[in-house]
Amino acid sequence: MIGRLLRGRPKFQIALGLSSIVVSLLLLAAMVGLIPDRTQAIADGHAALAESIAVNSSIFITQSDLKRMRVSLDLVVTRNDDLVAAAVRRKDGEVLVQVDDHKPLPWIEELLHGRLASVSVPIYEGKDEWGEVALTFRIGAPTGWYAFMLSPVALLAAALSVVSFLCFYFYLGIALKQLDPSQAVPDRVRSALDTLAEGLVVLDAKQNIVLANQVFASIAGRSPSELVGHEIQRFSWLTTEDEPLDSKRAPWSETLADGQPRIGSIIRLETPADGRKTFMTNCSPVMAGSRTAGALISFDDISALEEKEIQLRLSKEEAEAANRSKSEFLANMSHEIRTPMNAILGFAEVLKRGYSRDSEQNLRYLNTISSSGKHLLDLINDILDISKIESGHLEVESIDCALHQIINEVVQIMTVKAEEKGIYLRFQPDGPLPENVRTDPRKVRQIVTNLIGNAIKFTEQGGVTVSSRLSGRGAMQTMTISVADTGIGMSPEQSTKVFESFTQADSSITRRFGGTGLGLTISRRFAQALDGDIAVASVQGEGSTFSLTIRVKVADGVRLLSPDEIIAAAPAGVTSERPQWRFPAAEILVVDDGDENRELLEVVLGDLDLRVTTATNGQAALDLATSRSFALVLMDVQMPVMDGYTAVGRMRAYGIDIPVIALTAHAMEGTAERCAEAGYSGYMTKPIDVDGLIEYLARELGGTRLEQSSVPAPSVQQAAAAVPQPLRPAAVADTAPVISSLDVANPRVRAIIEKFVGRLGEQVAALEAACQAGEREEAAKLCHWLKGSAGSVGYHAFTAPASELEAALREQRDDAAAALLSTVRSLAARVVLEAPTTAATRKVEATPIAPASSPEPLPDKLTSNLPDTDPRFRPIIEKFLGRIAERLSDLERCVAVEDFEEVGRLAHWLKGSAGSVGFPMFTVPAQELEQAARHGDGVAVRDLTDMILALGQRIGLSEPEMAETQARQEQMDREPTGEHGIWQNS
Repeated sequence: MIGRLLRGRPKFQIALGLSSIVVSLLLLAAMVGLIPDRTQAIADGHAALAESIAVNSSIFITQSDLKRMRVSLDLVVTRNDDLVAAAVRRKDGEVLVQVDDHKPLPWIEELLHGRLASVSVPIYEGKDEWGEVALTFRIGAPTGWYAFMLSPVALLAAALSVVSFLCFYFYLGIALKQLDPSQAVPDRVRSALDTLAEGLVVLDAKQNIVLANQVFASIAGRSPSELVGHEIQRFSWLTTEDEPLDSKRAPWSETLADGQPRIGSIIRLETPADGRKTFMTNCSPVMAGSRTAGALISFDDISALEEKEIQLRLSKEEAEAANRSKSEFLANMSHEIRTPMNAILGFAEVLKRGYSRDSEQNLRYLNTISSSGKHLLDLINDILDISKIESGHLEVESIDCALHQIINEVVQIMTVKAEEKGIYLRFQPDGPLPENVRTDPRKVRQIVTNLIGNAIKFTEQGGVTVSSRLSGRGAMQTMTISVADTGIGMSPEQSTKVFESFTQADSSITRRFGGTGLGLTISRRFAQALDGDIAVASVQGEGSTFSLTIRVKVADGVRLLSPDEIIAAAPAGVTSERPQWRFPAAEILVVDDGDENRELLEVVLGDLDLRVTTATNGQAALDLATSRSFALVLMDVQMPVMDGYTAVGRMRAYGIDIPVIALTAHAMEGTAERCAEAGYSGYMTKPIDVDGLIEYLARELGGTRLEQSSVPAPSVQQAAAAVPQPLRPAAVADTAPVISSLDVANPRVRAIIEKFVGRLGEQVAALEAACQAGEREEAAKLCHWLKGSAGSVGYHAFTAPASELEAALREQRDDAAAALLSTVRSLAARVVLEAPTTAATRKVEATPIAPASSPEPLPDKLTSNLPDTDPRFRPIIEKFLGRIAERLSDLERCVAVEDFEEVGRLAHWLKGSAGSVGFPMFTVPAQELEQAARHGDGVAVRDLTDMILALGQRIGLSEPEMAETQARQEQMDREPTGEHGIWQNS
């Protein structure tokens, strides 16, 4: 404690040191004889007194005057305190005169002066010794341990040390106050520094602390005064990596070295009380003229912020991982959506070009388009199911349904995919099944579709077998549906991860087979919601079996179907019946900001003899609804100016109680409830189910359905059988030329095609060289280029083999890669700009080439695949034709100034609108243009723009229809427009 006290009192230390120096010098002077010895001086005085008495006594002895001698001795003893006795003795020892004045003294005086000493001086008579004078003195020199303590030198040193310490201490108090910067700071300023939330330290040029506020002192575990003079580097400073901080790399060292401030340096400190703390330091130099005399350092404790930063970093990493998973999911889902979309656009193109032979084949193609559209809608519903599952609000229905019929329908639809891969798909019921059970048919259908789709995807030889059986008794029984395949199978480790979200057996599976990685996750969650589960048994290289078990309710008296009856039960056929309706006179208000959506509803409702008024936003709809009378309102939700929620709410506030139906593309959880809360009477999702809409209108407006005969359409199985299978690259005739589907007569388009053809040979040669050198990654990149570029310039024959070759290279399937490389080489050898005109070539051209190899060039006049002779559709087409010229002009201008953001918006509009009005040839180039603009690829943007502008020069109506349209327009210009016409926009 004393040591700590001394360490904390620099003024005390200095005063004590100075006084110690003085005392040491005094003792040294005493040792060398520079200070007189008082004891010796007293002894010398006693000896002189004894000599004097002896001389005097000699006189008295000579005179034989003993009386006067006694009087003289008595006087001497009385007047000398130290002399206690005196005596004169003869030589023979006879005492002639004796004086004794010895008295008892107090103990302290006995201690100090109690020792007696005798002095004898001889007396002579003539030359002969006569006797002696004996004197007894008290000597003030004690013996023992206190002899030195009570010595004059010791007492002088003690007195001098006390006096000098006090003098030095008070003098240093004045001097140090003038020298110590901390003392020079006024108390009010020091108090202000102590109130700061951050630590503050002032260093001198030697990195010693000359000032520290209370905050830093608390961190260091000392008082501010204790820190003065303390070297700052003695603290346990650490780097952000928890390594000792190099004294030369400390921010204050660098500031003192170069005189430059250091801001935002992060360091750590090991403190005895609070452990490790992290500080953000700011160092500013303290200048004395041009010299750096010190540094001012602030320490901001960011330990809590660092912990939060770590938590935020972890959260960010988790969010980024989730975002990567979602991005991969969206990329895979894009692939899944394109499959039915290709079927829809492909068969629409077939119908538009007139490739079909009769009305029956047309109907089959339409059925394929319809089923693909439904499949596309199912994919979108799958995406929406993710949000329901993740939010824990998955809803389950329980209605009567025929599970055997659901399995049959799924098997028949998926048979097309199985046949495309050359494998079988069959349904083998294992025992009887009830005719009807109570469960959720939609979720069961989705589960079975996912399981069969996965089995087909991962099976390349053999096939897939679906079986079913019912077990248990009573009302609640267990239905088991097993899907067994002879595909690639899985290892036990892969089987345990296959039900995780966004996960497949391994990363190569996604590249090879595609898929979102969510199908099994959704299916298992659905199965668990149906009080069941999905189990998997798999052997790698031999196949897998997924078994779905669900609990179903079987009503009493339900008939059991035998396995033969189950297989024989075909799904309900698709009919060509178009129901006819009769509606009372009524006016409908259609509100939607999408032109195509409004026009489609105008066509549908106009066909029902209903009057239609349109509006483009909620405010316009509100103005119309408050000023006119409507029987019903069909209104979108998301619109500019005023959305549907606000508009319907204000309609209800104004007392308008007519039915208002929500038409929205939002199908997320809670949308229906929100629409109902806002005031909508009903809710329908986009794309609109026309039959459902008409039935709803019939209920609200009192419409009547007219009975009429219907013609049954081919069954799903028959329609699937009629779908032409894609032609494999190996099946393409080796002598057939590969030509572009674009218009090579257009100079700008021809330049793009020539550029590709000129580069094709070089790229194929580089591809072969990379394959021979074993550089799979480089070869895969060349395949990726070929897949995209060839399709962009109309050589679609390369798309499939280039894509498959890319996958084979990445998966190191060398045998397959060699075969596909041969196909690509053969196709490249047969690429031409335009078909030859020889007889042999004309013979080849007479036989239509499958779109998978080389589609026919587009006709000179591009017309809509909608019936433009139908007066209901012609205004829609005309409006688009009038609009596209302006948009293409804007596109050309934006490309010239490289405004890629606006180019992307125009491409997005063209991608959606052109296909909606029957011009699908714009879809793919517009989509690629949008992507190129998004990535800032100027070369691709200009090439694709030239292609789109070339297509734009060739679209329109046929000449007779254009003449008829012009005549009708002139007639409309001469006649006034009706107030409530069916095409009126509000």
